[in-house]
Amino acid sequence: MSNSRTRRRTKGAFGNNKPRAVEREFTPKQAPAPTGAPAEPNVADKLANYAQPILEQAGSNRTAAKGALNVAILIWNASIEGEEKIAEAKAKLNGLPGSTPDQVEELVTTMLTRKKDLYPDENLLITNFILKFNHRTGTTFRVSAVNIKPEGLTKSAAQDVIKAGL
Repeated sequence: MSNSRTRRRTKGAFGNNKPRAVEREFTPKQAPAPTGAPAEPNVADKLANYAQPILEQAGSNRTAAKGALNVAILIWNASIEGEEKIAEAKAKLNGLPGSTPDQVEELVTTMLTRKKDLYPDENLLITNFILKFNHRTGTTFRVSAVNIKPEGLTKSAAQDVIKAGL
C-alpha cells in the first residue's frame, strides 16, 4: 500500500512531481510532395462541386445541407438512369412542402445541365452519403457509389455472365 513516504520513491507517472521532457511532437506532419500528375478528384469531391449551388442556398444550417445533398443526389442519379427517373425525381420534388412546379422544373433543368457540363462521362450512382460536422475535425463527407456502366462490359457479355450463374 502506498503512503506519502513511498510515493516519493515511486518512479513513473504517479507520485513523482519532477518535470519531465515531453517526447511527443504536437505539430502536424507535412504531407509528402506529390509526384507526377495531381490526383483526380474522388466521387465525394465531384458531388460536392456539383451540389455547390444548392449547398449555397442551404447556408450554414446542417439539416438544410443534408437535405440539399439529398436533392442533388436524387437529380444526379436520375440524370444517369434516364428520362423516366427524371420524371420520378420531379414528382418527388413537387411533393416537398413549399415547392412549386416552376421551381422544381428550373432546379432540375439547371442541375441536369450542370451534370452534363461538369461530368458528362460519370456513370456512378450514389447509393449513400455520410455528412458529419465536428468542431475539432471539421466537416467529413463520405460517399458510396456504384458504377452501372463499367467500361469494357457489353450488354451481351453481362447477359452471358448472368446465364452462367457467375
